[in-house]
Amino acid sequence: MVNAVKDCQRFDRATYEPSLTGKVFIDHSGEMFDFSKSCVVHNGLDTVRQLYDGMMIPAVLSSIETAYLAGYGCQVELGGFSWVVSSGGKSGYRYTLRNPNLGLVLLVSSSYTEKDFQGAHLKIQASPSFLLARSIEDVQCDMDHFAASIFFEGFGYSGVALHICMDVQGWALPADLDSRITTRARRIIRHSGVQGLDFEYNDVAVVYGRGQSFTFGQQSSLQFAAYNKTKAITDKGEQELWVPVWEQSGIYDDSLPVNRLEARFHHSVINQFANGSGIEAFCLLDLKEHLTGLWAYALNNFRLDDTRTYINPAWQYFRDDVVFYHEVKKDIDYKRMYVNPDAQGKPTERAIKICFGHLTSIFRRNAFSLKKAFTCLRESGLWENLLELYLNKGKGVADIYHDLFKGLMKHPVDSEVPYTPWIDFDDAFPVPF
Repeated sequence: MVNAVKDCQRFDRATYEPSLTGKVFIDHSGEMFDFSKSCVVHNGLDTVRQLYDGMMIPAVLSSIETAYLAGYGCQVELGGFSWVVSSGGKSGYRYTLRNPNLGLVLLVSSSYTEKDFQGAHLKIQASPSFLLARSIEDVQCDMDHFAASIFFEGFGYSGVALHICMDVQGWALPADLDSRITTRARRIIRHSGVQGLDFEYNDVAVVYGRGQSFTFGQQSSLQFAAYNKTKAITDKGEQELWVPVWEQSGIYDDSLPVNRLEARFHHSVINQFANGSGIEAFCLLDLKEHLTGLWAYALNNFRLDDTRTYINPAWQYFRDDVVFYHEVKKDIDYKRMYVNPDAQGKPTERAIKICFGHLTSIFRRNAFSLKKAFTCLRESGLWENLLELYLNKGKGVADIYHDLFKGLMKHPVDSEVPYTPWIDFDDAFPVPF
């Protein structure tokens, strides 16, 4: 946790009386800053990565593999759209499906799980062009539509990562931001004239090109970036995307540069917030009402201080007054719960669910009856962890039994003989205990 500092005093602009919501800030030296006229031309989601867990439809996977083997540029139809198929590279997935017009990338078939086993076989990456045109509800609905085109019914969410951003005018990035910001990053790397922001340094503060861009932290955790967005969209040719967005604010001045602050939350960090703050955080829609709280957390952990005692007034304004879809929930203390070293040997909930799915797939592949599958499950090394997981959710052995039955029925078997896993029993749902 970064060191605590004092906030600047705030006053109401009309009366100059102290006010917790006043837009006039007085810094440590007595200088006044008036934020009654907003300098924020845009704030919202910049990137979303939604992870899904499920059993892939063999015919869909086969069509993707066929397109991939056909060579570069070949496409596959999925969810009513055409996707260019390529290798998953180092992403941890076997295949990459792109649709530049939609602004989506689908990473399909986990490299760490057998193709015909249930697992985390899909990551959907949504770009700004996709996100800006949709509400959060529509974004989730559309991503789920494509997931449903890949998985059998019953797929679920296995995590979400996101970048939230704010664009401002009339406030300049301090050239010495790297030395003034309070952060955990332990070392600084300077690059003059480096283009782009996609780097893989661990636990560092990176400065690019004469203080035009800064990146703090690591990609696999909570990362923070501050950079000249006007230069970035010029370099990437994205003026037609972003300038109309800024113009909608009604205060955009095309003669002034736009600077961006961006907080990037890895899905593991979102899981830590879920555990530490007691919130649901499996999908984007779960986080809709918490984005303002996460933003405030990020700006307090990557904080611009004027002195060792006082925060910078502009930073305080950005942290406390910028709203993302919903006002911050006052009844939630946004904090992260890290894994206790004493509990690191204990399997995670996700690992237990994946093992349960894999075992069910194996039982189904070998045409086990429900009775035999349940007996094998209880004799497996997974049983105690699985039972504890269900009990913690207010469920019991009967729920495991029923979920096992549904899993056996869901996974296909290459046989002309109808598969009836309950054939040992008099009805479909006997519970042998």
